[in-house]
Amino acid sequence: MPPRGALAAQVPARHGRLTVVDRAFVRSAHARGLQVHVWTVNEEAEMERLLDLGVDGIMTDHIEALRTVLRARGRWPGA
Repeated sequence: MPPRGALAAQVPARHGRLTVVDRAFVRSAHARGLQVHVWTVNEEAEMERLLDLGVDGIMTDHIEALRTVLRARGRWPGA
């Protein structure tokens, strides 16, 4: 987890074959008052998985893919 006073945990979704962000990670961060921001997510299926877990932010190189996913969920401004 981030140092005391941090507002968010900014982490990769995976590190090699290790899944970093899972339901337990998101719950633990939120219980500590932290947002969870995940980088760099470029596949729509992974975006969907992370949003289902309750992450607060996704950083991507493929904004069109993220926009498509968020629009389908009614979470893109003006969607």
